[in-house]
Amino acid sequence: MKKWNRTKMSSSKNRVAGMLLAAGVAALSAGCGGEAPVTEADQTETESATVETEAAEDDGADATEAEDTESEDTSVLPETEESTDAESGEDAVESSADSSSTGIANESAKDAEIDFNALKAENSEIFGWLHIPDTSIDAPILQSAEGDDYYATHNAMKEADEGGALYIEAANLSSMCDFNTVIHGRTAEDGTSGIFADLYQFADPDFFDSHEQLYVYLDGNVLTYEVFAAFERENTSLLRTYDFTYLAGCNQFLEDVYNIREMNMMIRSGWEDVTPYHFLVTLTTSKGENPDKQFVVLAALINDPAGNIDRAVVE
Repeated sequence: MKKWNRTKMSSSKNRVAGMLLAAGVAALSAGCGGEAPVTEADQTETESATVETEAAEDDGADATEAEDTESEDTSVLPETEESTDAESGEDAVESSADSSSTGIANESAKDAEIDFNALKAENSEIFGWLHIPDTSIDAPILQSAEGDDYYATHNAMKEADEGGALYIEAANLSSMCDFNTVIHGRTAEDGTSGIFADLYQFADPDFFDSHEQLYVYLDGNVLTYEVFAAFERENTSLLRTYDFTYLAGCNQFLEDVYNIREMNMMIRSGWEDVTPYHFLVTLTTSKGENPDKQFVVLAALINDPAGNIDRAVVE
């Protein structure tokens, strides 16, 4: 058996004495209980002081109002052409994100983060998320307790839906620790729509050459796979055709893959030596124009940041 291992108040006596002396002088000038006589000069001086006080109060009010206005201008900027353009850009990004949303807790791997708590609150059978850049494939992966093909006719919210969802069978581990994890998805009969319709882009040599990686998000981990093959095969169950729990079954599958002589088969250079000690994922779909064939995309694990992917290989 072999294994593939994978943060002051103060007072002034002088001031008080001065105030008492001033009060005494005023009392003496006014007489017993009377008011101090007001001269014309005193009245003029008082009126002048009043005007100055009122002017100072007005200036203070104006200054306060100006500060308030300045403060408001700082928090709410005027709408300029530049800010309008920025808002338009944000709206476009938000619209794009909305349009790519699967409707499951508004999650998408395009922000490089998946909230599995939110997903499992919607459906506890969601265990992973598949994202293939430059395609519409950005959706949860499920495993049903009710039957292998349950999500062929139900969406990720467990609603009856001919479009189905991405799913694996009971023969595979949701930990992604099998030699070959097979992920199923539907494509419409005309091939133009469906959760896995964009998988057929890998049949285009240019697309295949320029799109090397796909990502499987797990709770606490993001697995990176490199796509090394894409081709059509007989529309039969891989998990029933090959016993991937044994070395012999893994070797037989690899031998059959490399012996396929299809004109449209894609094999990436440098991946001619895949062994049973690799961890593969096979994405599979079919469309109505050729129901006897299934299109498959094979990818091998190249990065496991959490170091959780491991298994024993029975020889």
